[in-house]
Amino acid sequence: MALLGFEGTLGVGIGLLVGLALLKYSGYADLIKKELGYLAAGAVFLLLGSVVTTVSGVLPTIAVAVDYLILIFIVIAFILVLIAAITMAIQIFSKIK
Repeated sequence: MALLGFEGTLGVGIGLLVGLALLKYSGYADLIKKELGYLAAGAVFLLLGSVVTTVSGVLPTIAVAVDYLILIFIVIAFILVLIAAITMAIQIFSKIK
């Protein structure tokens, strides 16, 4: 995503949201509606992490607390996206049989 200037958590979050938009046209979105919620929630946490990153530049006195908050947001997003990916794979592969 560095092509558009989006790097780090902002680029990954926007990439996930673009992937969600493209998934609608693949025909699989009806099979995995619940899992798309997990994926969207993970993307929102990544976007929150990138927004909080700007605070550390404005208020350098709380930089350590902001770093921990960003880490928490990224870990939550990773767990949500991992849950979504595993349950999506199970749903899609069970329908292919």
